[in-house]
Amino acid sequence: MLDALSLLRAMNGIHEEDIIMAENRYFEAKHTKRFKTKRIVTLALAAALILSLSIVAYAVSTVNGPKAAEKVALEELQKWKEMGLISEELNVSGEATRVVEIKERTGSEYWYGRLFTHSYDVRWYGKDSKYFVNLGVDTITGKIKSATFEARADDTDEVVREIPALVDPTLPEEERGPEVYYFYQNYDDIFPADLTVDECCTMLAEYWGFTGYRLADTVDEAYYNAHWSAVEGGSLLKDMPTDNYYLTVFFEGDQEGVPMYLQLDQFPGRVCFTLGTGHLIG
Repeated sequence: MLDALSLLRAMNGIHEEDIIMAENRYFEAKHTKRFKTKRIVTLALAAALILSLSIVAYAVSTVNGPKAAEKVALEELQKWKEMGLISEELNVSGEATRVVEIKERTGSEYWYGRLFTHSYDVRWYGKDSKYFVNLGVDTITGKIKSATFEARADDTDEVVREIPALVDPTLPEEERGPEVYYFYQNYDDIFPADLTVDECCTMLAEYWGFTGYRLADTVDEAYYNAHWSAVEGGSLLKDMPTDNYYLTVFFEGDQEGVPMYLQLDQFPGRVCFTLGTGHLIG
């Protein structure tokens, strides 16, 4: 499929000078045979058309500043809701709390040489906010390439485990913090409760323009020094392990040999879902 990025890359090396030269050749050859004149005119018009299309594609696809990045991030987030990738209830309010430009860079060996394209990091969060949302928006494609969602648990959510907190008895009572940490599994605040791993990856592949995907075992020698088996594709996404685990996914059509990730985490009072070109380790 010829998308804006492919068109831009294909246009590398085609310059306006080539069109002008073709035009000059036309005037120089105006007394030659008619079919040669037609051929030159056709080539000039074709070159001009391709050039104009590339300029239009660049103008439409480029995210050219923080405000544009925020606007595009919200539009793409809505697309994810319509696809069923994230819950309809997941909302951000007000202007983005933070928008940071990220220059193009190549990752370390830990990231398998992942090329991180020029992007904007767009975040919404607040002390009393239900959600923390962090979206990485590619400036050429205008698509979300990585995302982290956190959702605070509500009073009605069920506690799935609790851990006693280490409290310093020498501190004043108002500074000691909670005596117990409560953990929840309110992932349905982020994505549909019945969403499977296969359904999630299928939607991501479609969204990113890839032709398929492969779930793979994860070998993490840099941080966890661990080897994890891939989960079954038909299993529910919310049932994926949360303790020191992330799922490696290779998408067909992505940078060769470079994975993406799905990761769930539980923190005291909230849950987290990370997906795309990065995970929380690294």
